[in-house]
Amino acid sequence: MVHKSIKRQRGKALWIAFTLLTVAVAALLITPNAKRLYIFATLSHPDKIANNFMRMNEQTAVHRVAAAANAVPLPRGENTVELPEWFVSAGEQINTLDYLAHTGSTGMMILQHGAISYEQYWQGMQPNTTHLSFSVAKSFTSALLGIALQEGLIANVNDPVTRYVPSLATSGYADATLADCLQMSSGTNFDENYADENSDIFRYMQHFAMNGSTAGFIGELVSEREPGSYNKYNSMDAQVAAMVLDAALGEKTIAQYMQEKLWQPIGATHEAQWLIDGDDMELALGGLNVTLADYARFGQLFLQGGRWQTRQVVPADWVALSTTPHAPHLMPGRNNPLSNRPFGYSFLWWTPIERYGDDFFASGIYNQYIYINPSKQLVIAKTTANPHFQSDPEGYKEKYIDLFQTIARAL
Repeated sequence: MVHKSIKRQRGKALWIAFTLLTVAVAALLITPNAKRLYIFATLSHPDKIANNFMRMNEQTAVHRVAAAANAVPLPRGENTVELPEWFVSAGEQINTLDYLAHTGSTGMMILQHGAISYEQYWQGMQPNTTHLSFSVAKSFTSALLGIALQEGLIANVNDPVTRYVPSLATSGYADATLADCLQMSSGTNFDENYADENSDIFRYMQHFAMNGSTAGFIGELVSEREPGSYNKYNSMDAQVAAMVLDAALGEKTIAQYMQEKLWQPIGATHEAQWLIDGDDMELALGGLNVTLADYARFGQLFLQGGRWQTRQVVPADWVALSTTPHAPHLMPGRNNPLSNRPFGYSFLWWTPIERYGDDFFASGIYNQYIYINPSKQLVIAKTTANPHFQSDPEGYKEKYIDLFQTIARAL
């Protein structure tokens, strides 16, 4: 009887050990996705949003872009820029500091004539902190595509995207060109409404959080109108443009190309990181993490027509094409029947509703910006963790552009 009891105890122990091992293996398989899901589910929670935006590179897989070997800090100007006490937007007078606080500011840097004239950090952000770009990443992607076109890696901006990514032939991108995608004019059916948690963009965010394939998600989209005829903001257009770049690069990743062709030549002082999906593909639609100063540095590059010191890093004609709308459906205006946004658009860059000094800007949700005003030799880099953003995405954006233009007019 004792012998049988010992055997039963051993059998029970083995079963418990096997069960614990099974649970442990399952936890290892599930935990990474569960962690990612939790992060994205609480991404804009008021108590977590700032930390999430400054730590995203630690929470998910990334491709790293090393700081330049010849990194040189941006010079400091002799004069400082004073922020206006008030600015006016849509007839409303708004206190500047109150607005910066209300929208959850994390960093703001102003360059004039290439030198730092204002620098401020909030909510624990530091000069060496990389902050999630969201759609500001699209403008970086545009720069890399301009370089690749000049190098002949991509033959023509008007090439169909299927020339480089044949798998798109059965998707809504079957008839779209690279230019269509750069202009948010692919004609693909995609609902990017950040105020609606049932929209396609939220469905995609859940897909990404589960480590899904962005290319697989895009492959299921369908067309709703003729490409090149209507400007409808669609982040998947930017990702398809990046898929073209990725295919053209062969074995080299977009992060490696950025390090070689952009980050090193402009002397970036800190590492950047690209979030990657389940296919190890960079999230070009909005997954770049960069320090405030290096955001400003990139803006200065475009202010200088793509030139850094003695080197033409981004082709000058590409900079001009990227920052100036050149078709009816891309023009700014509240009553443009060919666009679903009041701002102007070109190759993954925005123009204000009413331009001042030929200004243009990169923009990301939750109020990330690189604002550039050539006539004032002005660059403003702004990082933000706005917990209220989803209540009025376009309203917050318009107010920030009005603030930036107010700063420009005072110089």
